[in-house]
Amino acid sequence: MFVRPCWRPASEQDAIDLIERNPWALLVSNGPDGPAATNLPLLFDGGRDDKKVLLGHIARANRHLDLLRNPTADALAIFEGPWSYVTASWYPKRDMPSTYYYTAVHCYGRVVFQTDEELDASLESLTRRMETPIPGGWSTSEIPRSEITRRFSSIVGFAFHVDRMEAKFKLGQDEPLKDALAVADRVNGSNGELSALIYRQNAGRDS
Repeated sequence: MFVRPCWRPASEQDAIDLIERNPWALLVSNGPDGPAATNLPLLFDGGRDDKKVLLGHIARANRHLDLLRNPTADALAIFEGPWSYVTASWYPKRDMPSTYYYTAVHCYGRVVFQTDEELDASLESLTRRMETPIPGGWSTSEIPRSEITRRFSSIVGFAFHVDRMEAKFKLGQDEPLKDALAVADRVNGSNGELSALIYRQNAGRDS
């Protein structure tokens, strides 16, 4: 991924935060017939201090699974954060071309498959992560335990060990500060996460 120095996030934690807020990912592997890609949620495992690990699962019937079991190179997990088309009409002097502001994190690494017990714990974590923000959200305890465990034969859990992470936060850092802040103000009502990131990544810049 092409990343100008000014587009790197202020800290690695900013990239991790983006993953945690936007866990829907694209997992890509290379194979003899070309790349395979699967859309799926990947949760950052914050309980590990020594390494970066993403937790997920994939359908056992998915042919992508064969490439994950027999890798010839690192897999790639792509996370897309907030983004917006930026019309030149938002700039104070309308003297810059239109563009996109966007954020993305690319994680390169290897897959280690889980036991059923580890898969069970990962599914519970995924459910809590997605259901907690929903008023009256659902819990796995609301259905018989067998309704959870009977699905283990159809899915395979894994831990994605991240060996390298690249992040690109293209948020106007190479443009006049007044223009970047004007965009932040404009998108604040419709895309608060993007607006907050623009302010953060441009903090401390000279006008």
